[in-house]
Amino acid sequence: MIAHNFNSLCKQAEPYYYDFLYGRSDEPVPEFIINHINQCQYCNEQISQLKDTLSQVEDYIDSGQKQIDNATAAWLRLHFAYIGKKVTCEIVKPFLPGFLEPALEVKIPTPITVHLDKCKQCREDLETIRQLNLSHKQLYRLSRLFAGKPGEDDVSCSQVQNAIPAVVSMNFNETNREFLKHLCICPDCFKIIYQRREEVRNKYLHTKKEPKVFLCKEISTSDYFDYVVPYGLDPATDQYVNFRQSFTSHSSTCPICLTRMQQLHNTIFGIAERAESGVVTIYHIDEPAKTETVENSDNVYVGFPIKVEVVEHKDEVITEQPDSIINIVTKRKIPAINVKPLFKVGIAAAAIILIATAIFLNVPTAKATTLERIYKAIEKIRNVHISSFVPDKKEPVQEQWVSRTLNVNMIKSDKESVLYDVVNKAKKSKHLDSDLIETTILSAEMASRIQNTIDSSLGLLPFNSMSEIPKDAEWKRVDDKNVKIPNKIEVYDLVWVEKNYESHPVSKKWRFFVDPDTNLPQRLEIYQKSVTNDEYNLRYTIVVKYLDDSEMQKIVEKVSF
Repeated sequence: MIAHNFNSLCKQAEPYYYDFLYGRSDEPVPEFIINHINQCQYCNEQISQLKDTLSQVEDYIDSGQKQIDNATAAWLRLHFAYIGKKVTCEIVKPFLPGFLEPALEVKIPTPITVHLDKCKQCREDLETIRQLNLSHKQLYRLSRLFAGKPGEDDVSCSQVQNAIPAVVSMNFNETNREFLKHLCICPDCFKIIYQRREEVRNKYLHTKKEPKVFLCKEISTSDYFDYVVPYGLDPATDQYVNFRQSFTSHSSTCPICLTRMQQLHNTIFGIAERAESGVVTIYHIDEPAKTETVENSDNVYVGFPIKVEVVEHKDEVITEQPDSIINIVTKRKIPAINVKPLFKVGIAAAAIILIATAIFLNVPTAKATTLERIYKAIEKIRNVHISSFVPDKKEPVQEQWVSRTLNVNMIKSDKESVLYDVVNKAKKSKHLDSDLIETTILSAEMASRIQNTIDSSLGLLPFNSMSEIPKDAEWKRVDDKNVKIPNKIEVYDLVWVEKNYESHPVSKKWRFFVDPDTNLPQRLEIYQKSVTNDEYNLRYTIVVKYLDDSEMQKIVEKVSF
């Protein structure tokens, strides 16, 4: 066998393989690189492999099996922009919130994920953010905060001084978007915010007024987030100002809530200001690594064509962020992207690694949807509309709207609409044949039940958490030809046995019609049978629609509650 003559020019030529192959670049390939590639057997083989790989990936996309969809492709492009470069904690921080988005799940090692593997402090920061249970939009804004740098705005500290009391009192109407941004990225200003809020907290700690602890228990960390990190909010276009008043009127004077806000402040800005851990990683594409066997290596990346270099020191490192990072991180909806240009360097490397994983480790590039992934995806949903149907009925017997943003649950039947407002402990009922609205106070038990529905599975799963699922329950994919499966949808059954009110065993089955790209159920069929029966009876069919915040607000307002 003839040995390949690999030399330093091959490594220099590697980033130009795509341009050489397709001739699409703002800058021409250097002439000495072209001459080298034309004469180098090794580089020609690499370019041939790249062409085959890209062809396979494009076939996946063209056939509807999106191994790398547009959002994931853009996300991976940001990761692979750091091939061969020093990756520090400061570079990784803006990526951390994106790792909590199910739609952006990364299943291959990248320059960013290998730093997480090696850096304990960054892993701890990621877990801290996970525990906050922030919404999709809040994760996006947090990413922008971590990417922001002091002095990048046109606002001075002296200009925003008058806005600080309004921010501390949670009244953003007296400020503006630019001021809020400055107050978050300027170390001097966000420390003043903390000090002023601490003064207010101490004031109410020494009053004789009893705090309404029952209200505090209903407030989540994500509710406080907007007032601790107003980065990205625009008071002039705030759609939820009317819904914030009941929250702010309590929290702005409650020592318990102010204490929790201070704790959140320390958590968020503690991560933002945290010094480098000293761990620096460098990710290299290393073709020979593919030949390494699992049995003979302790390398966790065995089988992937990469090599990871770890440098632990405190030397100064250049930590420039790609200009586009804050526009892509954690965004699900992005413009359509032309596939081939995305594969330049970074995505080409990602594609090679994806295919190499399948070839050399015999690991499929796409995994079946698991029940755990559905739970995780539902955790990130803010608003949902659920329509319930019974067999042989075209109209829903019940419609339900659940909003984590507004902390409400609204149920509509053929006779009435009922709005459960957990924050205000209110139940508002409106009979459909009259304009009369009846308002009552929610009992503690009912408020707890509604809050549990909002916080857990939104009514889209038979159990509020994975831990509640019976150990003998069965989760399996449905490939029955008699089941009508819509295009690009996967169907799964969850089957278990439980006892009814007469203590007789009953077999239950929930059938999930799941979008594999989001891991979210689009439709549910609920079946039941006694253990002596052979066939399940369909009890309900549920159709699910996911709403954004503005859609949900319009629906609640339309009801005129």
